[in-house]
Amino acid sequence: MEVYLQLGGVLFAIQSERELDIDVELSAFIQEKTENYDLIVSITWDWDNAPKPEGEMIGQDLIQNYYIEGDRRFCETRGGWKGAIACASYTADFSHVLCAVNEKPFLQPPKMLGSLLRMLPMREIFLHFGTLFLHASQIAYNGRGILFAAPSGTGKTTQARLWQEFCGAEIICNDRTLLRKHGGVWHTYGYPLDGSEPVRSGAVNRLGCVVLLEQGKENRVQRLSPGKAVGPLMRQAVMDCWSAEAREGVMNLLFSLLEDVPVFLLSCTPDQHAVEVLKGKLEEEEVIVNG
Repeated sequence: MEVYLQLGGVLFAIQSERELDIDVELSAFIQEKTENYDLIVSITWDWDNAPKPEGEMIGQDLIQNYYIEGDRRFCETRGGWKGAIACASYTADFSHVLCAVNEKPFLQPPKMLGSLLRMLPMREIFLHFGTLFLHASQIAYNGRGILFAAPSGTGKTTQARLWQEFCGAEIICNDRTLLRKHGGVWHTYGYPLDGSEPVRSGAVNRLGCVVLLEQGKENRVQRLSPGKAVGPLMRQAVMDCWSAEAREGVMNLLFSLLEDVPVFLLSCTPDQHAVEVLKGKLEEEEVIVNG
């Protein structure tokens, strides 16, 4: 089975030994067959003969362990007391990722494409191809992508919905946003695999600005210098925090972003007035065109 999937401007050519079911939330990201893919992902169920790490782990997150051995890297998906349920092996250029699935711990072998994609080193893949992964809501308004970035509970989704209600903006995603510079321009993408309230839109928009949010008793907005914006944005980056290489790579992408894209700080209340204040500032700064 062969599937082509575009995520964050990165084109995945997925080749599976078995037929897979395509999740409904992935349908907007499926592409036509092409030779111009960025990487091949081969999925195998031959667990016993697949390459696996033998050395010491270099890092881990909530569900995966990471290894580097010679010219190969490994991402092992843990399965609790049952042991590893998958292991992805790949070289540093990410041209080919082999994902071996251990079906023994499962009552039924996984057959949904989305479940298998979660077994891949997605953050590493995005970073390698120059895609920023941010904890941010995203709307599209008058042909421009506007991001709301803030810690959970600050009001990203609320502000996105207010723009939808009062300005007719389209909500692209509520929790995770991908950004990639292509042809000298930063573009925005939704992400279908995770997030507290994913919208799963496949729309691609030119990025107009990033808005950092904080709750306040009144609505005030100011444009931030790159020096003041980089720290708060770094805290909203989705990355392998254990990796110094990843932290440096994300920082470099943020510096590139801040050279091209304005960042604003919005102290806001959860009402229409917050939309009016921000919209007025974005029109004044010519981020969006009135009407």
